[in-house]
Amino acid sequence: LVVHGQALKAFHSAAANPDLSKHVGQFTRDGIELAACGNTMKSQNIGLKDLLPGFVAAERGGVVRLAELQSQGYLYLRP
Repeated sequence: LVVHGQALKAFHSAAANPDLSKHVGQFTRDGIELAACGNTMKSQNIGLKDLLPGFVAAERGGVVRLAELQSQGYLYLRP
């Protein structure tokens, strides 16, 4: 799961919905990678410590991480 842009605000630990926190925890337990766009983190002036537990940083950017995953056979689904 790659999160970038305004959507990342939903995953700030201080403001996260309890149901979302529960789902993120389950994703982590299930081995799903949660990647936060490094560019978005810089623009929002946050670090991994400010996000729900389990996130890693997509240092080169969320779009780059999406392209990497697509080249590995993953699909890009955008709500």
